[in-house]
Amino acid sequence: MDTPSLEFLSVIEVFPPLFPFGSSEKGHIDLEGGIEQFVEGVREIRDLGDVFLVADVKNPGLAKLSTVEASFLLQQRLQVKAAPVIVVRDMNRLQFLSMVLTAISLDLDSMMIAWGDDYPASARAANVRDFTSLREAIIQASELIGRAGSSIRLFAPVDLNGLATPRGVDLAKHRLGAGADFLLAQPPTTDSGRTFGHHASLLEGSDLKGRVLLNVFPFRNEKDIKDCERYFGWRLPKSLHQAAGSGEASLIKEEKKVIRRLRAEKFPGVYLTTRGTPAVAGQLLS
Repeated sequence: MDTPSLEFLSVIEVFPPLFPFGSSEKGHIDLEGGIEQFVEGVREIRDLGDVFLVADVKNPGLAKLSTVEASFLLQQRLQVKAAPVIVVRDMNRLQFLSMVLTAISLDLDSMMIAWGDDYPASARAANVRDFTSLREAIIQASELIGRAGSSIRLFAPVDLNGLATPRGVDLAKHRLGAGADFLLAQPPTTDSGRTFGHHASLLEGSDLKGRVLLNVFPFRNEKDIKDCERYFGWRLPKSLHQAAGSGEASLIKEEKKVIRRLRAEKFPGVYLTTRGTPAVAGQLLS
């Protein structure tokens, strides 16, 4: 497959301004304070990322600023390149295309189109999904980008485990064929040895190495690892659990090794998750 020509791309995922929301929340929402905290958090790492990806946060207890608006705030106030995550789950197709067009009109660098996990019944929120597949949404977004004469870059997700099957490889290539420029990977690449080798083998075997950004996800401790396994459905390697026994510094050291190896072996870039704490990017990329 053709590979876009560029140097190593560092995509740093950050959370938009978040605010407590629910029937028990009656106090004042400090909107400006939340926005300022969000912008200042990214300001500290502004020189480390090529693109700041503003994540969609699925938490019924939190209200969030639109990812498009939050991306524009970063671009406007910090002069960085920013990309909103736009999920199919939350909008019908007319709203979705309007959101895409809004991102284009604001001259954002990139955007990510994602399917979005289901809301639980307890959230009392609808899962809209007015498309038959994520590929269909990417096609329509790509067509709109072309009609608007824009060069905005499109990201989409890929499940690395799926690349072990022909169907999973086809799914990934269909998303690229639909208009995605790069695929952002999950589950994370947790160590520079066995897991890195396994993920690299999957990408090379499917001819996708040049179009997928492997994910570095900063874990905190053993409990955090187990919580993430339950929440995301990941099966993380035993070596990661063992490394957690030596403390967070040991985990960070291994994550930095993954990033160095990505650079050394000419991968197209890295997709770094900060989990809402932008300063972690400084520990891993500086």
